[in-house]
Amino acid sequence: MVRLSTLRTHATAQRLYTLGLALLLVLSEVFSSNIQQALPGFSHFCRLLLTGGAVVVLLGKILFCTHYTGPLQWGVVAVVLGYTGFAALYGGDHWFFLFALLALGAKDVDLRAALKVYLAVAVAGLVLVQLLHFLTPLVPYRFYCRNWDFGYGHYNGYGARLIGVFFGWAWLRWPRLRWFDWLGLGALTLYTALVPGSRGALGGMLILLALFAAQRLLPRLLEGRLWKAGLLAFWPVITAASLLCGYRYNPAQPLATPILFKLNALLSGRFEIWHNVFWQAPASLLGGLPTDGDDQHAIDNVFLALPMNKGVLGAVVVAVVFLLLLWRLCKNGHTCETMCMAALLCYCVMENKLFLPAANPFFLLLPCVFFWPGDGKLPVLAPKPAPARH
Repeated sequence: MVRLSTLRTHATAQRLYTLGLALLLVLSEVFSSNIQQALPGFSHFCRLLLTGGAVVVLLGKILFCTHYTGPLQWGVVAVVLGYTGFAALYGGDHWFFLFALLALGAKDVDLRAALKVYLAVAVAGLVLVQLLHFLTPLVPYRFYCRNWDFGYGHYNGYGARLIGVFFGWAWLRWPRLRWFDWLGLGALTLYTALVPGSRGALGGMLILLALFAAQRLLPRLLEGRLWKAGLLAFWPVITAASLLCGYRYNPAQPLATPILFKLNALLSGRFEIWHNVFWQAPASLLGGLPTDGDDQHAIDNVFLALPMNKGVLGAVVVAVVFLLLLWRLCKNGHTCETMCMAALLCYCVMENKLFLPAANPFFLLLPCVFFWPGDGKLPVLAPKPAPARH
């Protein structure tokens, strides 16, 4: 029988984790919006309070309410927190450390319950910001861009919050997607296309919908070796391609590479941005160049932003972690999670939001890497597909 004290510890751990998750989502959804321009003092205080509260709560859960099987797992916790803390300070990306806290804290957590909290808080935050943006001066228009910024300074910032809801909803409901789920996900995709016009978010949504449809029609295709090999090859191949395209494309002589010129137009000028940053600051071992934001110096590609911000060392470390996650998901036949990760990686080609929890709920999967289970059963959300009948 399960001891009462163990049940209480699990309940406390779940509450602490969902509280920390909710605090960080409020930070990202509400107080990372343009309210910082209208109420700078109040917003700064709230950001400090939310960040500090989330760090304390999540550290408490990780250190005092999580069961570890031995010193090796404690060592993993120390290494992950130590490295991400250093890299966040050195590169100015505090979300990197906060993302690691969410990843470590997800150990022994009810993922379905946590994802429901994620969706509830994310949707509430989005709705609140939109109401404040259109009905009050508290969330003002900030930048001139081709579309209205919807309270987040840029339409791609709004798209990042929308795709987080899309990913969370699709992941939670698979494989029990009903007609109203397809209708709702399709409506959110159409809204992203017609209202903010965020190409990166739209592409990620369309790819996941296409993969879900393909899995229904051709289940063996997304459970075979070819699909798994392609998914594992995506990270190194797209990194090499991004580096090569960013280096080869010259904005001063765009027609010298006509194919890249057409691709650059298709990708909203991504090659031009990447090329300019490359020439301004070559990659180094530890990085340190700020690469995320809404200004034109930002690199809207995770695979290029990593070596610039986290350095070559950080790019290799992050790649190893996510490749190990992909390998374990593929090896254990978790088709839903592999489809979700494929859509996320495609989104990361267009945006640098891998470590923003509001855009990426798949931090819940990282215990599969950091705390591999002895029984071989990965802590995932979706069930495995039923075996095909012969």
